[in-house]
Amino acid sequence: MDDVRQYTLKELRARKDETQEETAKALGVSTQTYNAWEKNISNVAVSKVLAVARHFGVKISDIFLP
Repeated sequence: MDDVRQYTLKELRARKDETQEETAKALGVSTQTYNAWEKNISNVAVSKVLAVARHFGVKISDIFLP
C-alpha cells in the first residue's frame, strides 16, 4: 500500500521559496485570496485547483483530498 502524503499550501509554498504574493500572482489571484486559502479561511476555487497542483508540482489528491 502506498504511503499517502498530504501537503499544506504553506508547506508547498515554502518548498518553492516563494512569498504569498509571488504564489498568488502565479495563480492569478489576489494575495488576500491566496492567504485565505493557506489559512483555510476559504476554499480554493474549483477553477483554480488544477492550477495550484500544477504550480506546486503535485497531484490534486496530495493537497485537497483526505
